Amino acid sequence: MRKNQVRRPFIAGGLCAILWPVLSELLFYMLYPILAGDPIHYRTEGATAMLVRMADLGQRHAVVALEWSKVAFQFLLWPFLGAIYRYLAERGQRNLALIAVGMGFASMLLGMLSNSFNPTLTHSMGQAYVDAGGETEKTAILTRTLALLSGLRFLNQIVSLLYQGCVGLISLALIRARTWQLWGWIGIFGSLLALIAKLTPGIAGVTNFAWTGLAYFIWPVALGIQLMRIKHV
Repeated sequence: MRKNQVRRPFIAGGLCAILWPVLSELLFYMLYPILAGDPIHYRTEGATAMLVRMADLGQRHAVVALEWSKVAFQFLLWPFLGAIYRYLAERGQRNLALIAVGMGFASMLLGMLSNSFNPTLTHSMGQAYVDAGGETEKTAILTRTLALLSGLRFLNQIVSLLYQGCVGLISLALIRARTWQLWGWIGIFGSLLALIAKLTPGIAGVTNFAWTGLAYFIWPVALGIQLMRIKHV
């Protein structure tokens, strides 16, 4: 097999590893406040105002398109995880890499499901609330929406835990394979920060900020650069 053919999956995976956090996270959270008029997090005026806001955002085509783009950009994890698996499997870490990549794929698919709620159900329920004919109907819609958002928060926790496990296991495999060990230790450190955040809610803000920066931006970008530099397997 030619050298360029061997490198192509790693180049593609590395490029996707760099583009994923830039497009799915950084660009999204930069553009959303501009297009929506305020941050993505729902405001604190109360549940009623939140539903009205959902209906308003659902009428803004640029906001809905941006929300769908976040769903689509999750596909960039696919070639990245595939390239990482191939690289680690060649270094005797096939089993560990398989579990890690499996968790990564599960996180990707559930993340797409979670992100799809914004341009679909939440906007629709907000519009249904605005169009409701009476207080009884509005109360029922509000109750269903709050239950949906509660379930969505739980789903996001699962997504986060799966990705946390993926980062931790890939990092452990890198250390065991004696390759890119610095980023292996950084990945494990980030996973521990995330675990601390879940066990000690009092400092969750600080640790979540650090974990998000490491695991969702620095770590994949660094591994993406390393994958693109591979000359041979």
